[in-house]
Amino acid sequence: MTVSFVRQLGSESGIQLNPLRDNSEIPAGTNSDQIFAIAMRATRGRIDKAFIVNRGNAKLKLGKGEAMRVTELNEAWVQVQEALIKGAYSAVVSRLITDAAALKYIVVAEELNEVTDLPTGNYTFTVTAEIPTATPYLMCIKHLDCFNDGIKIALHADENRVDGANAANTILTLRLLDKDDDKIAEYTGSLIQGDTDDSGNSRYLPDIIEARTDALEVIIGSTQSIPVNSAMYGYTSAIADWVESDVLIYFTEGGTAYTTDDYQRATAQLAETQFDYAYIASGGSKSPALITVLSNLMHDTNRQLRFDVPGDLTPDEAITFVEQLNLGASPSAHLAHAFWAPFKSTDPTGINAKGHFGTASLNIAKACARNAQTNAKGFAPKNYPVAGREFPVDRTGIVQTYTPNNYELNALAKAKINPVIYENYTGGGRYVFRDSLTSAQVESSMKKLIAVADMSTSIDDAVTRYGKDVLQMPMEVSVKRMRDFLTTLFEGATASKWLVASSDPEMNGSAWRFSVKPNEVRPYDLMDVEYWLRYDGTNRQTHVTQTLSR
Repeated sequence: MTVSFVRQLGSESGIQLNPLRDNSEIPAGTNSDQIFAIAMRATRGRIDKAFIVNRGNAKLKLGKGEAMRVTELNEAWVQVQEALIKGAYSAVVSRLITDAAALKYIVVAEELNEVTDLPTGNYTFTVTAEIPTATPYLMCIKHLDCFNDGIKIALHADENRVDGANAANTILTLRLLDKDDDKIAEYTGSLIQGDTDDSGNSRYLPDIIEARTDALEVIIGSTQSIPVNSAMYGYTSAIADWVESDVLIYFTEGGTAYTTDDYQRATAQLAETQFDYAYIASGGSKSPALITVLSNLMHDTNRQLRFDVPGDLTPDEAITFVEQLNLGASPSAHLAHAFWAPFKSTDPTGINAKGHFGTASLNIAKACARNAQTNAKGFAPKNYPVAGREFPVDRTGIVQTYTPNNYELNALAKAKINPVIYENYTGGGRYVFRDSLTSAQVESSMKKLIAVADMSTSIDDAVTRYGKDVLQMPMEVSVKRMRDFLTTLFEGATASKWLVASSDPEMNGSAWRFSVKPNEVRPYDLMDVEYWLRYDGTNRQTHVTQTLSR
């Protein structure tokens, strides 16, 4: 084909066609405000980094759950499952482990005849801490998803017809199963390094696995083909012959006596993960040490932490529980939100008997479901807090175990604790999140309102994301683009009722104003961005007066 241009002209005559320049891109949001993070005890899941789960794969990736009678730490599993069902798009999980946790290799080796020392066609499966060096093996497997309940390994090699007869095959299929024989993964590849398919792509089994997942490592040993007499070779009565192991316990959790170092390791994984999220859940943890390190993560990431105050505590005990955390001293105290639910309910997952289950993750789930409903300008109704009549606690078998009086409700509000209790409304009563207070130690400030925390963190996230987009650009271009972006953003927030007119004289009756300019001291490489916003508040109290007229 003849073209009328070139991509780069030298001194010759001709037409240079430059690559397409795109000025049409519009800053787009993400669905990170439908995702939450949690550090939790689980029976499955990676221990080397945080991973993401959704409603469809949560049980496969986290395990099928264990009763809270075994350990109350299992409540986190219940909360994650409920949250994913009730509105959260996904959860970013950092698995809690101790220093005693041990991940071992699964070694597959040919079984040798004790007399002749020749292969019998059968295979052995063993678990070892190190890769064997003295004895030959078929393959060494390291499963990084760390199932407490173990996995099974199954192997099969198809018949290989050469000159009309079966011959040894260098291609085999590796299948991983859980203890209930549910398939986890399956890969087919060659035992010979450097082997390629018809397209020139490597079909070496470790290369195929590495291209598809980072949760499995396979090392091929000295055996480079599967002989005809192998138990995994070919078919019997048109049914594939597989060699399958028993359940192999290759990972030990090492107990659940977590230390502060264990909590810090887990939260560091949440801070470093590539997966984004807008909320952090405590998972019903009663550990002040875990909630404290989660509050540090909250401050470092500007994400909201919603945590549970144990529902079996009295109001005085609940206040003591929160006071010992001293979250009000954090410069980001408005991002911490406490929920106290003094009722028993049926386990939403059916694993446990009726009991006290925290509601902080449920509150996050309902916030995620709310955030999925954006308007034409891309704004969710975050000016509506997840509280009151419109956001009931939709569990079954609820029995309230403590009913606080007005004086106790007053004390809870002063301690910045949000009760989750029964309330009467038009059309009947329901269990609801009765209040929407942050942990900020203020009386008359917008920082006390969860809705404001929700909106302000969303604005900060949008601005900082776009700020990254205009880094390493000419200063004048960066300033102009940031000004245009803020104007569009704040106009959209005002139209979406997030922002209302301010009474501050400096605001001149506007709901927002901003300043974007090069820094006075470092005008060449530093741009200053400041903005002032008047968010809409939340009606927490209504004073009603009736006057009798003559």
